[in-house]
Parts: sequence; C-alpha cells; structure tokens
Amino acid sequence: MWEKLAWDVDVFQDIQRSYPTEEQPLLYSAINVCISAWSLEQWTLAAWTQRLRDKGEAPSKQKFDQLIQTYVPEHPICSAIANTAKHAAYRDGGWPDGEVSLSWADGDEDVPPGFILYHLSPGGVSHSLAFNTFGQVQSNWWLLLVAIGFADGDRPSPKWMQNKLSRIFGEPGKLLPAAS
Repeated sequence: MWEKLAWDVDVFQDIQRSYPTEEQPLLYSAINVCISAWSLEQWTLAAWTQRLRDKGEAPSKQKFDQLIQTYVPEHPICSAIANTAKHAAYRDGGWPDGEVSLSWADGDEDVPPGFILYHLSPGGVSHSLAFNTFGQVQSNWWLLLVAIGFADGDRPSPKWMQNKLSRIFGEPGKLLPAAS
C-alpha cells in the first residue's frame, strides 16, 4: 500500500511539473493520492488491530488516531478529500473547515505559469502547496510504518522509481528486472 501511495504522489508531482496548464489531470491525480493515503490508513489500522489482538492486547482506535496525528499530521487533509471523493459528501474529520483551492500562477523566470493546488486552513489561510503536502504524507507514512513495526530501515525507492531514474540518468540496459 505504501508503494501505491508513493506511485500516486510521483504521478501528481510529475503532472504538476510537466503539465502545469492541465487542471483536470492535476485534480484527478490529487484525488488518487488522497484515496491511496486513506486506503493505507485502513489497511494499517486493520493490520495493527489484528497484531495487538494476536498479542492479547486491546486495540484502541483513539491510540491509532494519535499515532497518525503524531507521525502523519498532514493525513487528515487526505482523509477528508478521499471521503469527499468517495461519498460525494464533504466530511472534514480531522481537517475542520479545510479547503482545496486551484489557482493560476503567472510564473516568473524560475517557474513556468500553471495551475497550483493549495490546501487551505480555516479562514482561507494557506496551509501548503499540495505538491509539498503529498510529499510529506508519503515520507511521514513511512516513519509511522517503521514506528509500529510494519516496515524497517530508511525509506526505500520502489523498483519503478529506480527504473524511472535509470531511464532518466542511466543506461536503459541497466533497468531492474520486473518484480516476480
């Protein structure tokens, strides 16, 4: 599930960088990131609950929610967006009165013109660029998975990312074999 989240974040960031004037792909890929993050939350909750029950311990949804709040503070943004997309009814949960805003930026000598997706806090104060939020969600989910024992070590680069980087910077003949 974490690799699916990493894939969707990469797709969103590629669209933001490579096709900044295309609003629909940007929005659709942002929804995919949020649904992946929400799915990872659901999978992790189920696996974590089962692990505690197997140990004879009582799981607590409140404790799990505290873990997410501690390790992935950006996750409520994704959860609210995923719930809205899935159920067509806005449920902000841990992101009360949060908003998503798509704005046109004229660009300058460093950045081309294009659409930029923002996550806004209550009152319209900019929370962050979705580009940055999604990168943090991906990184922080890895930290949470390590903290609860579902992953270990430094965050890996999935094989598809290694292949992508090899195509960009390396020799095409040195691609990793397909996963079996």
